[in-house]
Amino acid sequence: MAITAGNAGAKTRVRKRGKGKLSTPEARREYQRRYYQLHKEKAKEYQRQYNLTHKKKARGGRGKANFVCPREPIRSTFNTSDIMHSPVEKTLKILEKIINGERLFTM
Repeated sequence: MAITAGNAGAKTRVRKRGKGKLSTPEARREYQRRYYQLHKEKAKEYQRQYNLTHKKKARGGRGKANFVCPREPIRSTFNTSDIMHSPVEKTLKILEKIINGERLFTM
C-alpha cells in the first residue's frame, strides 16, 4: 500500500497500480459483487418461494371509503393507573365493573 502525502499527515490507503492488490473496502466490494453474481438465481428462486408462502399486507387505497379502523381488543382487567388517571365519572363505572365481577383488577 502506498501512503499519499496530500492529506497533511493523514494516512490513506491507495491502490497500487503495479501488483493489482485491492484495498480492504475495494476487496470487500469485489467479493460481494462476485458472490452476488454467482448466487443471483438462487436468491431469485428463494424470493419467489417466499412470496408464494407469505401473505402480503393489505394495501389500503385512498379516500374515506377505504378507511379501515380495526377495533382494539377488549381488555379484561383494570390497573391502578386506569383508576387514578380517569375522570370521576369513569372511575365510578370502572369500580362498578370491578365490584360486579365484569372486569378484574390488577396491581
